[in-house]
Amino acid sequence: MSTLEATAEGLQEKRVEVPEKKARIASIDAFRGFTVLSMIFVIQVAGYTDLPFTQSWFGSPPVSQFHHAGDAVGNTLGVGLTFTDLVAPFFVFIVGMVLPLSKRKRGGEFWKHVGTRTFLLIALGVLYISLILNLSYWWGILQAIGIAYFMGATLTRLEAKWRWAVVVLVAVFHQVMSLNFSWWLTLGDATKPFLSITNPAGDPLRPLTVHCTPWASISYGLITVMGTFLGEAVLTRDPKKIIRQSLIMGSVLCIIGYILHLYQWPVFAMNKPNVSVSYAVFTSGVASFTFLIFYLVMDMWKIQKWAWPFMVFGSNALLGYFLQPIVRIFLFALGFKPFFSGHSGWDGVLFGLIWTAIIWVVLLWCNKRNIYWKI
Repeated sequence: MSTLEATAEGLQEKRVEVPEKKARIASIDAFRGFTVLSMIFVIQVAGYTDLPFTQSWFGSPPVSQFHHAGDAVGNTLGVGLTFTDLVAPFFVFIVGMVLPLSKRKRGGEFWKHVGTRTFLLIALGVLYISLILNLSYWWGILQAIGIAYFMGATLTRLEAKWRWAVVVLVAVFHQVMSLNFSWWLTLGDATKPFLSITNPAGDPLRPLTVHCTPWASISYGLITVMGTFLGEAVLTRDPKKIIRQSLIMGSVLCIIGYILHLYQWPVFAMNKPNVSVSYAVFTSGVASFTFLIFYLVMDMWKIQKWAWPFMVFGSNALLGYFLQPIVRIFLFALGFKPFFSGHSGWDGVLFGLIWTAIIWVVLLWCNKRNIYWKI
């Protein structure tokens, strides 16, 4: 055997087979994109009146599906559930779903990433709300997502059975605190104006309760933790496990959430402002079913082109969220404010869709130029 042949044989023996990179789960990106698109739409139409699909939803006074149930006239308790009330739970559920995938991908860098991302989510939330709404601080949805993300990531260290135990314990704790301590859900004097840069004499606590109190954010954490269970099924890439887990979680969580809603009315009924346990559990079940629909259509049946508009948002969700005030300031400076103001009924839906389409086009432009904002 020649030296060249021996060398070639040695190289062949040492050759290491590189595992094929697995394709992304398209349904997760599409589900995330659908959620962000829905969020942008409902934020825009929040100020419009007489929108369609108005009736009582889960015990609320008459309200449109495109408004929060808590915004219904006369809904002093904030009870009820609309499509709009599903947007925030869907997002934090998806955050939980991708945690097992992120943990495997990042390895030893995962916990450093968790700390950095938690800090940035809370900091960006304060910056976003404070600068846009001229308030000195505000506990908004990004801050709540930061807490939920940290809870979900931390609890991935536990086995599934212990994670479920923590879910139950935190749920009971949240209910007990909500029932016995008023400061758990509300802060400040509702008769006084908010503390703001222009009104330093305002109540300094009220800005902490516009979305939910910081500590009530643990209920969003419950949703994120429940999302990790479905994420672990997705991690296996086994269609049977994914479908079975989606069906079991969807069925069990919806049933338990609805029972809590009925038998603990009105204190623990579905209530987004208080992020009640029934709300967290039921919406997690709905999220499981919604993901299953995306998974069956896109990853099982390979029908994917229809979801391309969602994928634009799903691949660059944070930038899509922050584009809203930027585009709004730009358009209003050009004199377009009257164009988007004062609409109602189906006309309001149309202008909500037009606004969402504008954000989508700007984000598509950013995506094509590799302008992404990820933390």
